[in-house]
Formats: sequence, structure tokens, C-alpha cells
Amino acid sequence: MRVVEVWLGQQRCAIPVRAIDEVLPIVEARKLSGTPDWIIGIARLRGAFVPLLDAAMICTGNPVVRTMNARAILLQVGAAGGNMRLAILVDSVGSLLTIDFDGAGTHPGITGAGRGALTKIAADADGDIYLLDPTKIVDDENRGLFRDAIGAA
Repeated sequence: MRVVEVWLGQQRCAIPVRAIDEVLPIVEARKLSGTPDWIIGIARLRGAFVPLLDAAMICTGNPVVRTMNARAILLQVGAAGGNMRLAILVDSVGSLLTIDFDGAGTHPGITGAGRGALTKIAADADGDIYLLDPTKIVDDENRGLFRDAIGAA
């Protein structure tokens, strides 16, 4: 599988290339009162409003450190009930890789890891890498928070 390597703090993760629309520098977002900490806010990207989420907060419990390396990744996420367009903030973006998450020596992951978004685990010369499933970055319980983003992609 072709993936983009991303870092969430010290956690090395992979996002499937097919889910990524664009990788951008940090973008500004307007925080909405009453939303969970992992929702940074609403950002205007390429003429559309999209939710901006803190992927590190979702997956590791620690927020992204906003440095020059931090990036916003614009995703097109298929989900039950339609597509969802959203952006996630990551600490940094690494290489474009080909990783076999189903091959020998891999692990199917632990249910609920990274609030369900971290699934399979593989290893390469650089160490362990966790597959971040974009369809699970927002769980079913919280999908309703983005009612306006669903189907508007």
C-alpha cells in the first residue's frame, strides 16, 4: 500500500495516499465554543469550510506541537452516509512509502487504539509504523458533530 509517513509526536504513522487530497502548511482555523479539544476549528481551504482536527490529540492524547514542520492534511474520507471532507493537523510529514500492512510480521492492531483510528502495525528499516485509517479518524459517536461536512465533499 502506498502511504505518506506522518508523525504524531513520537508516534510514526502512515496515511494511505488515496485518502489525501493535499498537504498544506499550518492553516488558521476558527475555534467554535463547546467543541471537544481535538477539534481545532473550522478552516477555509480551497474555497470551502472544512473541520480541522488535531490528529495527535485524537490518536495519542497529546496535541500537535505547532512548529515549522507541522502540516495540515486535507482528506476525502468515505463514511457511512456519504463522504466527509476534513483536514487533520500532524506534527510533521515524512516520506512516501510502500508498506505491506497484511504481510508476515505485521500485527492487526488493538481495537480502540488511537480512539479506533490506529489500526494495523508494520515495521520497516526505520521502525514500527501504525496505519492511520482516515475513515475512523472521526468515530461514529462523534460523526454527528460534522453533519454539514458530510455529503458536501
